[in-house]
Amino acid sequence: MKVLILADTHYDDGSRHLHYPASKEAVNGLWQWLLAESQGYDLVAICGDITVKGTTHLNEIEYVKNMMDSLGKPYIVVPGNHDLCPAKGMEERYPDLEEYEYTELENTLFYRTFKEDGVRYSRVLNDIRFIGLAIRNDDPDGQLDWYRQELERPEKKIVICHYPITRTREDGFCSWWGYSRIDKVIDTMREMTGSPDSKVLAYFCGHQHINSIVRINDTIHVETASTVLGPASYRILEIDDSKIALTTHRLPYIKAFTGQFTLPDQSKDESHMTVEEYHLGNKDDLSYFSG
Repeated sequence: MKVLILADTHYDDGSRHLHYPASKEAVNGLWQWLLAESQGYDLVAICGDITVKGTTHLNEIEYVKNMMDSLGKPYIVVPGNHDLCPAKGMEERYPDLEEYEYTELENTLFYRTFKEDGVRYSRVLNDIRFIGLAIRNDDPDGQLDWYRQELERPEKKIVICHYPITRTREDGFCSWWGYSRIDKVIDTMREMTGSPDSKVLAYFCGHQHINSIVRINDTIHVETASTVLGPASYRILEIDDSKIALTTHRLPYIKAFTGQFTLPDQSKDESHMTVEEYHLGNKDDLSYFSG
């Protein structure tokens, strides 16, 4: 089985100033590339932040939904903080970018577009259970109970979510930034996901716009960089008899790093000595082979 993993595609409808103006070329090229590339895969997964203003601009979410449907392939798309704001009060800090929807999950713009599969995806494909999960910080939607029930199922599992649930770098901004949006549930999610009883082979996420691979016990925690910012990269996951192979690739139509680096002045640690390496990842962040 072959799975294409993307994250933070950040479609922007341009109805206000572009939040990531330097990513315009990358966003415009993504869908044409994906339409052709996806045909070689059994499944396509996007780890959230499919939009920039999706919590207020329904048309952005609908655009991505229409594009994904046009692939003619099975897919998992989960919401990120730009699609379904997880923390109350964020609209005061980031108006028109991350506005909390004070309503039931089923009434949010993301759910109205992607329905149940967009927030609670659970399906067995080639003997592996794939779980796609939406989460908000206070868990008003009972997602943790649902997630726990799915993790109790007997199959080995691949989980798709937006948020890192463990530290992705030893130092620099990824050692502290990006976890607070789900700080009330992150410890529980990490414990549940990394429990040997859960049989999670890999947990895939995005959010910090970097590539990283770290462990939570026997589970690999894989963050995938944005397709439109910084490294402009994606992952290929291949599964054979529960053995997995993971590789990282730069998008072929992007010749260099693109858009803004997140907090470049805080993008360094002992294993990632340059801003570019911190975001793209070192050799341990770029591939993994089990068995």
